[in-house]
Amino acid sequence: MNLPFNDSYLLHIALSVGIVLAGMLAVKFINRFFQARQQGDKDNRGSYRAWTVASRNAVAAVVFLLLLGIWVSELKSVAISLTAFAVALVIGGKELVMCFLGAFLRMMARPFQLGDVVEIGPHSGEVVDMDALTTTLVEIAGARQFTGSTVQIPNSMLLTVAVRNHSQAGKYTLDTLRIPLPEKSDPDRVEADLIAITEEVCAGFLAEARHSLQEYGGSRFLDLSQFEPRVMFEAMAADRLDALVRFPVPVGSRLSIAQQILRKYHQRRNAQPAPAQQDKAASHS
Repeated sequence: MNLPFNDSYLLHIALSVGIVLAGMLAVKFINRFFQARQQGDKDNRGSYRAWTVASRNAVAAVVFLLLLGIWVSELKSVAISLTAFAVALVIGGKELVMCFLGAFLRMMARPFQLGDVVEIGPHSGEVVDMDALTTTLVEIAGARQFTGSTVQIPNSMLLTVAVRNHSQAGKYTLDTLRIPLPEKSDPDRVEADLIAITEEVCAGFLAEARHSLQEYGGSRFLDLSQFEPRVMFEAMAADRLDALVRFPVPVGSRLSIAQQILRKYHQRRNAQPAPAQQDKAASHS
């Protein structure tokens, strides 16, 4: 059937609108389907989230290809105009182009995946969604706890800032806890206390963490044999030190493990006599 010029364009527009609406309905159905499945199987929440994002991106790709197929003949007829338009788009829509390039970099380099705990520039959180323009994080505050807010980061940032992935080694990672020390603290005593406390807190998963970190180190040609709890000191002033406790920890338990170490250390410190009291007791004796 040969349609007049205007009727042909109207048909293409109607088909395009129909395809877009069908894609939106498909995305809504996918979201509801996996949300319903997740309610009955909360142990596999990460898998359902990954399937949701992958299915949504697949629908978007199919919609794009169908629209391209509908309008390809018209696009051929205005190829020269499109070239000029593309140049103008690159100049005027630099950020948009950089977002697509950032998504391409993310797809090729795979610096993180859904469910990973990452830091992208000043933002940190768990990756819950990724698309062609943005990466969405559930924000984690400085105290390693979720704030309840989400952060949508333009993919263009992946081209200009460093990405730190705390989940790169799998289930376990090495974390660091900074503890300010009072004046005249004995570093040897502090180190012994912190190592004993950290080994006690981490005893339940230390062997599994050793295997996971050594396996990751072998795949990346890294020496991660020194994964046991360690304590280092950093001078913050002429008369004050900070203790830096490094320890293996499950990625999802960084907050709780760090809090246990901190609480146990202060409980032990408060139970011990202060250095001034010890000196006074020694002088009386």
